[in-house]
Amino acid sequence: MNGRGNRRRFVAAMLSFLQPGIGHVYLREWVRAVLWGTVWLGSLLLVLTTAGLELTARNLLATAGGFFSAVDGFPMEAALAMFAITVFATMDAYWLAAREDYRIDDTPRCPNCSKELDPSLEFCHWCTARLDEK
Repeated sequence: MNGRGNRRRFVAAMLSFLQPGIGHVYLREWVRAVLWGTVWLGSLLLVLTTAGLELTARNLLATAGGFFSAVDGFPMEAALAMFAITVFATMDAYWLAAREDYRIDDTPRCPNCSKELDPSLEFCHWCTARLDEK
């Protein structure tokens, strides 16, 4: 594994830990970035309403900007739920970066299923797709 791949995994995971979805933007996984950002923001709004806090722009910005300092006003279950969402988003960003590094290696892969090819065959032994000879 090269140093670039390890750094990319670490940066994606750290960005996702700071704000779920940002690590996915770094990886250019736009759909997942929107999904994680929406899940996190929706959960934050749900926590704020169930904790009895006002939904003002100032409270939202203060809570989102300093989430760990704002957790004092949250019920324990709500804080754990928000932390779990953050951890899962972080793990997903790390996994995506690791998967992308795996696909960059020099082994020949099937253009149909992306699995490793047997060079002695004229077809993919995984999905049976015919391979063009080059």
